[in-house]
Amino acid sequence: MRSVEDLIRAEDAGRRLKYVWFWGHEPRRDGRIGASCLSQWWPAEFTVDDLVFPTAEHFMMHRKALLFGDGETAARILRARHPNEAKNLGREVRGYEDEVWAAHRFDIVVAGNLAKFGQHALLGRYLLGTSDRVLVEASPLDPIWGIGLAAGDERTTSPRTWLGANLLGFVLMAVREQLVGESLIGGREKRDITIVEHDPTWAQRFRTERSRIRKALGDNAIRIDHVGSTAVPGLAAKPVVDIQVSVADANREETYLPQLEAAGYHLRVRQPDHRMARTEQLDVHVHICPSGGKWERDHLLFGDWLRATPADRDAYEKLKRDLATRDWFDMNQYAEAKGGLIDEILGRAREWADRTGWSVDHPR
Repeated sequence: MRSVEDLIRAEDAGRRLKYVWFWGHEPRRDGRIGASCLSQWWPAEFTVDDLVFPTAEHFMMHRKALLFGDGETAARILRARHPNEAKNLGREVRGYEDEVWAAHRFDIVVAGNLAKFGQHALLGRYLLGTSDRVLVEASPLDPIWGIGLAAGDERTTSPRTWLGANLLGFVLMAVREQLVGESLIGGREKRDITIVEHDPTWAQRFRTERSRIRKALGDNAIRIDHVGSTAVPGLAAKPVVDIQVSVADANREETYLPQLEAAGYHLRVRQPDHRMARTEQLDVHVHICPSGGKWERDHLLFGDWLRATPADRDAYEKLKRDLATRDWFDMNQYAEAKGGLIDEILGRAREWADRTGWSVDHPR
């Protein structure tokens, strides 16, 4: 859907629309990523054509200046320290014409946000986790990129009563669909979620798969670890064994992917510094990540913390059992629903790691 009119037609056809409203660019107090990351002003540096942009707003205004041939203002926008400064410079672009900008602005903002969400795995995960929800910039000040209404206004619940075009919301939904095609090989999946009691045979399955992976990759696999819920004794889980393979550079697929595919694992997820391949039976997920990187550390730390902390282990299991009773548009939506508690638990785990000197080299 690309317009308010499209949403109204969907509503008239009886479709029940669900929304994510956003406005503002400040992180949540607990540091977790929330809807504010959808803002053009969210600080997430990305690179396009060898140029570094501090925010999507910088990209938008830089491309606006280039569209009208104003290279001098474009250069000043790149140097702007704040997105508001970039926005104000964009208003000074020489040779500006409304009709020309209106014809190009949507595609320009799509390109900037593709780079932003495509180059930051956590941001991309959040966007994909919004699944089929309608993204709405609930800005009471902007009737073009937003809806001209604040999130608390009762008129935000139907596109028929919006006071703006919500262009940014439609941009982000277009970006979301492109990212699905690029990062989820085979597209979205809706699967039944079943949580079962911990099975001691999961550890043996890991050992079997570890031997298979080691044979396929040799020294290219710097380490191979059992991660996820099936690696935590006493924790109920989906019967899917998660394995983490640390390599020198996860983005160089040619160093490991052909070998894994020959061994029977098929690529499912492609994200910056992370790939996921899985068995034909979908009962083993192999996550490839950079050795010494954040992905490696967080997953190992999370497992160690859950093994040592019954209260958080029980809370995590309770959440998973609850989420398994709900209907999910796709697996990304389910994964994102766990994100809040995972981030909360990881916060405590990181404090523990700092206090105790925990490291990824700790014996397991």
